[in-house]
Amino acid sequence: MKKLTNLLLMILLLSTVACDPSDDNDEENDNNEKEETEEFFTPEDKKVGLVLSGGGAKGAVEIGALKVIERNNIKVDYISGTSIGSIMGALYSAGYTAQELEDFFSSLDKEEAKKSSVIREIVGKLLEAKGVSTFADLKIPFRCVTADTKELKEVVLSEGSVLEAVMASSAIPYIYDNVKIDGHTYVDGGFYNNLPVDVVLDMGAEYTIVVDLRQDGESFVPPALEPAVKALLKLPLTSETVLGEARELVKVYYDTRPDLEKYEHNKTLANNYIHPDLTGFNALSFGENNVKEMVKIGEKTAEIKLKIPQE
Repeated sequence: MKKLTNLLLMILLLSTVACDPSDDNDEENDNNEKEETEEFFTPEDKKVGLVLSGGGAKGAVEIGALKVIERNNIKVDYISGTSIGSIMGALYSAGYTAQELEDFFSSLDKEEAKKSSVIREIVGKLLEAKGVSTFADLKIPFRCVTADTKELKEVVLSEGSVLEAVMASSAIPYIYDNVKIDGHTYVDGGFYNNLPVDVVLDMGAEYTIVVDLRQDGESFVPPALEPAVKALLKLPLTSETVLGEARELVKVYYDTRPDLEKYEHNKTLANNYIHPDLTGFNALSFGENNVKEMVKIGEKTAEIKLKIPQE
């Protein structure tokens, strides 16, 4: 009987050791920790390209993403941008920090932000303060997208005046003035390529971080302005003066939406796609409170998408 009892105790002890979940848990925890670590952003000697889309005031989100990139010492090798993304990209390439960009963006008066003369003056002074005149003066290689009103096509600007280039890239008809460069009239690049991932890849990027401000079903023209813009298109050509040389391009945009195919394709090229929910905000949501809230949204989304470990 004693032998049987000892045998049963030995079997029970062995079965307890065999079924002890602690060893499995330790192994599982090690695996989970390894998986989590591998998910964190580690480009490993790859050239990183940053893509900043258009979206007007929603560009504050891009500042939030830049804050996360800076905090985690992610080196950006190339930048491409459209519209507000071109302004943010140029200023960041010029040497401004994300916090400095937030200070600048927060200080914009809601009404003044809708005037191209005001934006031109402010951006011009900011570039000048960093000693930037041409693309060659920028610290990070940068390209921006605009649209040719006569040839009805996308144009990537990579040389000459940075100020003229970003003003052309962000010239939304009806809000900002068209921009003339070397005999061509340009308007907002969002008409053809609002998410220029292909541009930064052509520059040499091997890994792309993409900030997309476009919300589902949204055109890049602010919704509040679309009725007015479409009404202008119905007027006889001789009666219309506001859209100027951009009239035909705007008409083609609403008739065929030439931007959508490239937009969908470029999303597939993104290695790290940051696309926050911006319900309640639009391209005209300027003002300090709106900007600060969108910066926070940008930070939170970037931390998740870039899988930055939380302290």
